[in-house]
Amino acid sequence: MQVPLQAVPNQTLTVILDNNTWAVTLKTVEDTTVVSLTLNNTDLLDSARAVAGALIIPSQYEESGNFLFLSSNNQLPYYTQFGVTQSLVYVSAAELAVFRTPPAPPITAADFNPIAALPLRFAPQGYL
Repeated sequence: MQVPLQAVPNQTLTVILDNNTWAVTLKTVEDTTVVSLTLNNTDLLDSARAVAGALIIPSQYEESGNFLFLSSNNQLPYYTQFGVTQSLVYVSAAELAVFRTPPAPPITAADFNPIAALPLRFAPQGYL
């Protein structure tokens, strides 16, 4: 879902997404955009540098969703291009779950075949 941004250098907006209240603050520092995020009145992120195509919130804290900037040619987000060639997108927790790698199954004794041939370098003397 696209989050509406204005083409102004500093802005704070509050949006309700998936029954959570997000406060998104974007500030321009020289030629860089920094992002601060608050989820349900709890600060999650303070002045992180915005980059295109990368999730903003570290993965261990994204159980309520995440955000990313989309831009043409992966340019750094800059306020003059908000709504033109750049946008902020919310990715829900359900959408993130699709991309997570499932945990590897545990290795058990059933995974080993005691009758299998040994590699040559591990073969005992006289082994055929």
